[in-house]
Amino acid sequence: MIEQVELRPSASIGISISDGTDPSDEMKTVMKHAYSALSQAKEAGRNCYRFFSPEMNRAAEDRITLAAALRRAIREDRLSLVYQPQVMTGSRHLHGVEALARWIDPELGFISPGRFIPLAEETGQIEILGEWSLRTACRQMTSWMMHGIDIPIVSVNLSAIHFRDRNLPDTIARIMHETGMPPERLTIELTESTMIDNFEQTVEIVTAIRELGCGVSMDDFGTGFSSLSNLASLPVSEVKIDQSFMKGFEEPAGKVYSVVRAIVRIGQSLGMTVVAEGVETQAQYQLLRAMQCDVIQGYLFSRPLSPTDLAQWCITATPRNAQAVTCMNVPPAPRQAKAAQA
Repeated sequence: MIEQVELRPSASIGISISDGTDPSDEMKTVMKHAYSALSQAKEAGRNCYRFFSPEMNRAAEDRITLAAALRRAIREDRLSLVYQPQVMTGSRHLHGVEALARWIDPELGFISPGRFIPLAEETGQIEILGEWSLRTACRQMTSWMMHGIDIPIVSVNLSAIHFRDRNLPDTIARIMHETGMPPERLTIELTESTMIDNFEQTVEIVTAIRELGCGVSMDDFGTGFSSLSNLASLPVSEVKIDQSFMKGFEEPAGKVYSVVRAIVRIGQSLGMTVVAEGVETQAQYQLLRAMQCDVIQGYLFSRPLSPTDLAQWCITATPRNAQAVTCMNVPPAPRQAKAAQA
């Protein structure tokens, strides 16, 4: 009790045990290991304890190595973007593409976005990475346009950290001006958790982006438990049903089916385009088509493609009209786990 107020402090504890083999350096080593264990306790949710193990040191060393490699990759332009088609559910025509970051390091090999995107956020490199992704996607879109390949929309993911910057709309406007990107062909994706973190500022920034003429999509919808009143207040043009809902989504029954149908109806009633991610089977596609979901994205139609492969894909699908790509004519892609998105 402090001044009539009851306080209940919690603690995160890191524990290291000395084996006594090196008394001269024992204190420094024990404290270093205890701090490593403390970091693990905090990552585990805090208010808990963790004992040090050699694996913690290896994980920390791997993280330092990967962070340095990522800085080098960004500096030397070793990252790339691939583009996954999004198709209209009824006509199967091309709706747009989503730009996804990829990194293949000469020494470390393929690094999953699920590893390097969170690392970029932790190490403060995400702002540079996001601006690079946006500029690269805009340049690619103008290149496609110059070569007569009509890709209606390109969507670019930005981190929640970007939406803490009130200058984000100015940055987007500057990049569009530099690259000659038509604003109506660009959609900015933000996660649902971004909206929850700082709703008022997010509304302000999203409104400014919409005033530029760009679309704004709420990615991973259904995973952040945001309120419907917030969704109604946010001027987004598109909502994406998270791919996790596609697991077990094979029959018109059960709670998952009901939730997906509800999202489709709510999104459309608010004037938003509804996109279902992670569609891999004909059964999923038929259910989504029956409930009149607007757009489908997933390996059933196409894996993410390089810019050249995507251009060829569009041309060979319907040579007479690149604007109406019949996606079901494309050979099926091999099944594999979809990587985390940037």
